[in-house]
Amino acid sequence: MLRITADATRVEKEFGLDARKSLLFSAIRLDSHPFVAPLIAETGAEHLLLVRQQEQGNALSAGVPKDRMRFYAPWVTIDPRIVADTPAAESLADLVRELADGGPVALAADVVHAHQLALSGSVELVFADQDPTPVAAYEIDPAEVLATFARWRETGVRTARRLIADVPHLSGLAEEFTSGEDSRFSALKELAADRSLDSVLLAATPNFTEATGRPQPDGAVALWLDGPERLLVLLPEGADGLPGAPVGRYPSVGAAVRELASGTRTGVEEEWISVGLARELTREGAELVPVSAALGHWRDVRDHEDLAFQVVAARASVFAIEEALAWAEQGLDAGRSFSELDIDAVYLDKIAEFRTAHEIPFGIEPYFTNLHSSNRMLFPGPPVDHPVDEETTCVQLDAGVRVVFDGVNVATSDMARSLPRTEAAKEAYRFFFDVVREGVIGQLRPGAVCEDVHEGTLRYLAPHLERMVAIGMLGTDVDFNTEYRKRNVGHLMGKQESFANELRPGYKHVLQVGSYGAAEIPWRYGNAAIGTEDLWYIGRDRTYVLSKR
Repeated sequence: MLRITADATRVEKEFGLDARKSLLFSAIRLDSHPFVAPLIAETGAEHLLLVRQQEQGNALSAGVPKDRMRFYAPWVTIDPRIVADTPAAESLADLVRELADGGPVALAADVVHAHQLALSGSVELVFADQDPTPVAAYEIDPAEVLATFARWRETGVRTARRLIADVPHLSGLAEEFTSGEDSRFSALKELAADRSLDSVLLAATPNFTEATGRPQPDGAVALWLDGPERLLVLLPEGADGLPGAPVGRYPSVGAAVRELASGTRTGVEEEWISVGLARELTREGAELVPVSAALGHWRDVRDHEDLAFQVVAARASVFAIEEALAWAEQGLDAGRSFSELDIDAVYLDKIAEFRTAHEIPFGIEPYFTNLHSSNRMLFPGPPVDHPVDEETTCVQLDAGVRVVFDGVNVATSDMARSLPRTEAAKEAYRFFFDVVREGVIGQLRPGAVCEDVHEGTLRYLAPHLERMVAIGMLGTDVDFNTEYRKRNVGHLMGKQESFANELRPGYKHVLQVGSYGAAEIPWRYGNAAIGTEDLWYIGRDRTYVLSKR
């Protein structure tokens, strides 16, 4: 029987891979990293690591033998040579079905619920249950949460106003800062009503902190009860930092939801909770309704309420990224060599320097870092101890920071710059700034539809593709439009890179005044992995590029 587990300790012990440290998308997806985490598939005596292909370069760089991995979810690339020797199943379900070879599949309790949903019906599943953990319930007054965020935002508004006072292209933006507008609970109520939910279980950290205004203790989940509009925290018994007014004690999370909710329809983050918790809830009578994307949207569309913090994040990012690459360029021009980790160290120092120089009274921390030289790989990935020297053709630095207030994320950024070293890559890089700022951001106004922006970007690119071929930055063996329609040219943010609202085909969200996100053109071809990405905000009178110096 094929057995599948997501046990991170076993992944590190058996394969030497710390997924949260070595894999880029495990770091980016704050609300769904269990969904993109590698899995161990036990087929008799053989143990294989099942990995999304976008992480292929990272897994190999971490030392995982290629013959011990199987890949799924093919990575979108305009250079087919990158993945020519590595097959990838179309989906995890396809890969598991192939490995099972008609037999049953045993899912460990730690596998994310989304995989259970995807596999159901395609293979015979055998489940393992988790041991129940007794919890204590504490009630939090939503009014206190709103007051906490309002207090933080007052500080954020003062700080951001000071920060952009002398930035001409952001003139007028400070007038859109607010500290009193807060729709988190009314929007959560609307989400529940739209799906006829009696309760929403908030286990993913960005959703927990957005609802409670508190850091998330280990094992804690929040429970929103729609009818009475109550907010509870379920905390493992014996844990420190008990919040709110005590409500009761229960033998498990599932039992608490059964006792506290007025009905059975329970919204759950299928890309976060485990099979074990899903089965525990179901045994207690809950009817599970997947809401991972809906909660991502819940965060996305309220971004303007935290605009001041996002401006701080954007300004910190553009300073730190551009200063780090300027340091690297000066070093290479002087004939020095160093490593990707050295550039990363400068980048981190520049984040701290920005905070100190501008007297930022709250935290600015790394969110994710994609920093790699093209002669190491064209796949995206965190930095490693690889030399950057005269042989380096391009360095990509695509990264974001988190703005943190009292342990709670209140904003994130995501932007990219590159250091091209060949004439062809330099020409392409200059052009991609035009694409991002004119071809993508130039379309962003109230009423624009996400998928239409993507199509407009392809039209903007079309007259220039012949030039990209001529300078060796694109081949003729790929249908460019077909391939690029498989990926986005940007996304909203929502306290992390959004996977609920992207600028790509099939995404019909309509942008409005207050929409905040990133526009990007990643271009990995030949000997250059180029990233060009800027943060934007749709204001009342115009659209701003927040990450322009």
